[in-house]
Amino acid sequence: MPSINNEEFKSFDKLQAGKTAPATYNSVVSGELAGSATAVQMPSIACKLVRFKAHADNAGNVYIGGVSGLTVADGSTDATTGLQLDAGDDTGWLPVDNLDLFYRICDNAGDDLTYIAFN
Repeated sequence: MPSINNEEFKSFDKLQAGKTAPATYNSVVSGELAGSATAVQMPSIACKLVRFKAHADNAGNVYIGGVSGLTVADGSTDATTGLQLDAGDDTGWLPVDNLDLFYRICDNAGDDLTYIAFN
């Protein structure tokens, strides 16, 4: 399992104005999510931090966002396009209460996503 160092928590600390990053966690959950060319909600997993990573061998991009009508980038201005992850990219650590706050969509049905969540 990858370790989390203090440098990675700096952005977490800034997001939680005045609070420090949690020192320990009760559980760790990781998994793989199959690619989907339509928007799909992430599974319901309670957590404090999560990190998403697009598979290195993906042929296209994975997009992560917070709306059920999530879309892929198409060059138009909208409020539904998700955060783009190229093959091998990751989000960094995101403070969140549950993975199900996120949705994913992919350029191709075979573009997979992995995650690790700490609670």
